Amino acid sequence: MLHFLRKKSWLLALLLIASMSSCNKKDDIYERPSWLKGNAWEVLSARGDMSLFLKAVERSGLKDLVNGKGVITVVAPTDDAMKSYLTQKGYTSVDQIPIKEVKKLVGFHLVYYSFTKEQFANYQPGGLDNASTAFYGLYFKHRTKSKDTIENVFDYGDNKYREIIHKERFIPVFSNYLFGTKGIEPKYNYEYFYPTSTWSGDGGGFNVSNATVTEYAIPTDNGYVYILDKVAEPLETVYTELKKQPDYSEFISMYDRFATFWYDASSSAQYAAPGDSLYIFEHLALPQIASEWSYNGDGALADYADLATLSSTSFNVFAPTNQALNTFFDQFWKDSYPAGSTINDVDYLPIDYLLLNHVYNGNLVFPEEVKKGTIKSKFGNVIQFDPVTDVSAKKICSNGAFYGLNKVIVPDMFKSITTPLFKNPSYKIFLHMMDYVSMIEPLMSDAIQNTIFIPSDDVILSTLYGDSYIFWSEGNPNKFGDEMIQVENTDGVKVSMSYKAMKLFVYNHIVTDKVTEIAGTKVYRTRNPFSYIYVTNAGVASTSSYNSSIFYKATEIQGNWTNGKDYEVEKSLLSEQATLKSQLANATSVTSTLNDYSEFSKLLSSAGLLTANNELSFLLGDNFIIFAPSNSVILDAISKGQIPTVTADLVTYLKKYIVPAGINSLTDYPFIGSGVQGLLTTSQVTGGISAKITLSDNGSYLQVTSGNNIARIINIFPRVYADGAIYSIDSVL
Repeated sequence: MLHFLRKKSWLLALLLIASMSSCNKKDDIYERPSWLKGNAWEVLSARGDMSLFLKAVERSGLKDLVNGKGVITVVAPTDDAMKSYLTQKGYTSVDQIPIKEVKKLVGFHLVYYSFTKEQFANYQPGGLDNASTAFYGLYFKHRTKSKDTIENVFDYGDNKYREIIHKERFIPVFSNYLFGTKGIEPKYNYEYFYPTSTWSGDGGGFNVSNATVTEYAIPTDNGYVYILDKVAEPLETVYTELKKQPDYSEFISMYDRFATFWYDASSSAQYAAPGDSLYIFEHLALPQIASEWSYNGDGALADYADLATLSSTSFNVFAPTNQALNTFFDQFWKDSYPAGSTINDVDYLPIDYLLLNHVYNGNLVFPEEVKKGTIKSKFGNVIQFDPVTDVSAKKICSNGAFYGLNKVIVPDMFKSITTPLFKNPSYKIFLHMMDYVSMIEPLMSDAIQNTIFIPSDDVILSTLYGDSYIFWSEGNPNKFGDEMIQVENTDGVKVSMSYKAMKLFVYNHIVTDKVTEIAGTKVYRTRNPFSYIYVTNAGVASTSSYNSSIFYKATEIQGNWTNGKDYEVEKSLLSEQATLKSQLANATSVTSTLNDYSEFSKLLSSAGLLTANNELSFLLGDNFIIFAPSNSVILDAISKGQIPTVTADLVTYLKKYIVPAGINSLTDYPFIGSGVQGLLTTSQVTGGISAKITLSDNGSYLQVTSGNNIARIINIFPRVYADGAIYSIDSVL
């Protein structure tokens, strides 16, 4: 563009000199320089083979732009190309083309700004001098003057019509730079999408969409002209192309369930009538395949300013046919839904995940890249299909590309232990919780075995969580994201369940191991720190339910996933919210869950360590373990004079039984086979030295040693609370 402006300055200078010079000087002194050939309209008119295109330009109302009133790059089809196009469309003359169509057609051949051959082949938003070879050719889309008019679209979410603005189309330029950077073969990949066109990009050339360039970068006063052997047919968005094809109506219907409308303040200010608003038609939580532009100004930059995104980012859709989707519904969902249900009856969230596995938001995807397995979904799984046998339709679009598939690309979360959540609508609430706390993708991998204990919707809704039951609000059924999991606040008002509360709930239902059976006597860690699931022949217990001596039925959910197990539980498995400190203070009550430790509690009280609201304050909020002798052991030790009676000595003595987690770097409580053992620092400090005990795992039981005193841990399942765990031992230390 700078080169062009310099030429303009030369021209003005020459004209000025000419006006000041004597009229009798020879005319050839003031001849136009050879490189000044006129504006694009004049250059094309002088050729003699562009009359049909120029007539179309006149009819479109864009003649002034081509005729010098703007900087432009023209990609112009010859008369032969135009005749072929007219015949193909059933017209006998340019005059028969409807004005709306001719505006779209001509505008698609007028590219913003002035591009030299090198700039067109290898556009770089930051300039070629600053470009990395890793990005050569990837900025292949160029903004044209082709756009559709404002359209009225019905918003089913808000039950009203909205005015939708359509922005200018982008035209693709395919060069060896693009294919070279991707490391793929140009001819095969280009002609895969354009089977009736011929790749002509070798030797520094390029193709403009479906057309071959026969003449490059003809300079004009207002830009450059490129001559094409075909009309570059205006491209539509991926959404529009799919919507036109009946074989993909189910896919589009699923996509449109996520339809939303984003208010475009900038466009409204520029183009809307007074009092009107203009919107961008979008799809919530999905790539914006209906948008002409891959960036619409919803970030820090104006919509037109993010040239890197606009010229490189493409929406690639791998859309299964109606038959493929219906077959998948029958295989995956049919048995879990009422008779007569279709894929459109499946909850939003499973459909969202399924759709996200069929789109790729990045650079344009070519078949050779699919074959190489380099294209991955946002979930990290490879998008796999055969570009020949699995593809029934394909097309480059103005904002990306689509492959019409005769199969569904099943996402990994539909094949892992998360499968029941996506398959069974009775688990909808827990699925939404899992999604909200981002726990779906971590459970896709086969590298780690996990077990999910799944509460049904009915179970969750009957759960008293803290001081409130859990509620589900469907919201507007026509709006994805309007659903809400709620609890009641202290005023009795339903509010959104907090992320923290939801995460604690979800994590307590996931065991970081494979629970092969609900039998025996086993302890499993949950994803919450210091929280466990106990398994016996009686069922499963969380730390909370175990403290109340309750085990729940857990029924295995059958499936052939390889990364763990699933069980449906009859009650929610909650972590204990009460503190060990507070419970110890009440252990002498016969109704206390810690009554088995009442004698140890009495000793703590005698030592002044269970003062109300200040229990075991020396721990400073740290998690801790207590190894407490049983009631009978303490009574026997008292009778033998083994326990101090002086308060200060008793305080020191009792602290030896209390082990802070922090100073010992404990992230887990000890269980048989857990690996938690070794030398532990206690809370007892004498003469500035902390007393230590040794915890040993003998394979069938745990024991603690202090000097010559050895005590065996009696209970396999300790009582675990929000701040600590208490174990019963068979001897004093």
